[in-house]
Amino acid sequence: MKINTTIEVLEKLRVLYDSKTLTELSRKLGKNSSWAAQAKKNDAIPLVECRQACIDFEISMDWLLFDSKGTTLDKASVLEEIQEGLYESKELGILDEISVEQLKATSVLILKRIENLVTIESKDRITLGNAREAK
Repeated sequence: MKINTTIEVLEKLRVLYDSKTLTELSRKLGKNSSWAAQAKKNDAIPLVECRQACIDFEISMDWLLFDSKGTTLDKASVLEEIQEGLYESKELGILDEISVEQLKATSVLILKRIENLVTIESKDRITLGNAREAK
C-alpha cells in the first residue's frame, strides 16, 4: 500500500473543501493564508486537518492518506445514472423548466464534479477511493 505524498493529501483536502487554491484552502480551515503552502514546502502531512476532514465529510483516513484502489465503476454507467435521475426529476416536475439538452449538459457537469472526488483509472473507468469507508 502506497502512502500519499503531502501534495496528494493537500490536493484531496483542496477538492473536499471546494477550494481553488491552497491559499483558499488555508483560509477555509481557519489558518493563515500560507499554511497549506508551508505544509507542502515542509513535506508535513496535516494530520489534525485530515482528521477534521474525515469528520466533516464522513470519509476514512485511509482514503485520505493511502493510495487505495477502491471500487471501479464504468464511467458511461455513472453518466447514464446521473442522466436518468435528472430525467426522473423532470418527469416529476422538479426540473420542469429545463430542456433535454440542458439535462444532458448538466449531467456531464455533475460527472465532472464527481471526477474531482474520485480517482480516474482510465479514460472509460472511474474508481471510488473508499471515501465512505468506516473510520
